[in-house]
Amino acid sequence: MNIQEIHLFFQNRQVDLGMDFGLDRMEQLLNLAGNPQEGLRYVHIAGTNGKGSTLNYMKEMVLAEGLSAGTFTSPYLHSINEQISLNGKMINDNDLSSVFMELYPYIEKMDKEDRKPTVFEIFTAMAFIFFNRKKPDIVLLEAGLGGRLDSTNVIVPLLSIITNISLEHTAILGETIAEIAAEKAGIIKEKVPIITGAGDAEAIAVIKERAKALHSPVMILDENIKITEINTGEGLQSFSLNVEGSDYPGLQISMLGRHQIRNAAISLAAIDYLNRTGLISVSQSSIQMGLKKAVYNGRFEIVSQQPMIVLDGAHNPAGIEVLADTLKKYFPGRKYYIVFAALADKDYLKMSNALGQIAERIWFTQLKHARALKAELLFQESNLKNKRLQKNWKEAVDEALSLMEKDDLLVVTGSLYFLAEVRPELVIL
Repeated sequence: MNIQEIHLFFQNRQVDLGMDFGLDRMEQLLNLAGNPQEGLRYVHIAGTNGKGSTLNYMKEMVLAEGLSAGTFTSPYLHSINEQISLNGKMINDNDLSSVFMELYPYIEKMDKEDRKPTVFEIFTAMAFIFFNRKKPDIVLLEAGLGGRLDSTNVIVPLLSIITNISLEHTAILGETIAEIAAEKAGIIKEKVPIITGAGDAEAIAVIKERAKALHSPVMILDENIKITEINTGEGLQSFSLNVEGSDYPGLQISMLGRHQIRNAAISLAAIDYLNRTGLISVSQSSIQMGLKKAVYNGRFEIVSQQPMIVLDGAHNPAGIEVLADTLKKYFPGRKYYIVFAALADKDYLKMSNALGQIAERIWFTQLKHARALKAELLFQESNLKNKRLQKNWKEAVDEALSLMEKDDLLVVTGSLYFLAEVRPELVIL
């Protein structure tokens, strides 16, 4: 297959199979492929929000030291290649084709047995094959959804991270924080340390219980990882950190939002552990350089200054709450014109209502996706007075821009899949 045929294969398979959780198919696929996941050094990252940012902070600190880092993330913004990267560069088409074709005979075999691996399972296996070939110093592996039954949960890492926990994917993961925490805590392995930024007491209790049963040391943000001296300026944020007695003063990050300080703190706690145990060696200067350099497209990303346009991939109520807080913190007293689209299986009413409380006007539109929420449905269900209906997101953006004055902001949010559509056109404004 050429690269176009591979892309078409994934598109068709996603429509046919969708999501289906469990480790049996993944383990069979890896066994057939010779278990390429073995022999690599991993940090496994799960959580409701903040996984990608935490991973990016870690990656930049490792790269600043001159070490090599493989990363596996999801979803992608513009190209499926983005999900597998080495040293900050996504896998090229030749390597993608090569690892896919190595795996393809085993996919065919499983298909014939009616044990069809999902797109995410295939891509996870492809990442393992690629990293096994390249042998990076460390692989930063982001769980797709949940943890316990996620296809990434087939490795024994050096360290596990659970960034935070809030209500999302309740039909799959559970309807309470405790149930969701139990799913995320499924990534904890025996005697492998776990770092978490889960601020919820119930979630922390679940994580601690799981860790205790597996004799895994626990490091918890706000307990034995403490943030101090926070200064949230417009361009850079600064803070100091104490990790189990080790001080890291005068740290700076470029990503905006108080939540990014927490993500950075978790990532540095992970590097601190790997340093202390001799698993890697990252200097203080590389830590500072990496934290400051880290950016993440689609996460409170300012793509235009005039007019001011912010893209944010918040896709659950907790993420929307953080977005609203960040807007009020960094752009107080401004008018926010919001263009919103979401997937139908999200808590879209709670998300849109929260945005409507801070918006001058909010446009309900829709994205091109099999699970897309219809704009008319949201418009009918919403009680907001400042709502507008515009199915075509480009026209919604144009309407918003036509109403904006110099100091106003356009905010596009609701789904990373939505940003994948809009970002290529808005970044050139």
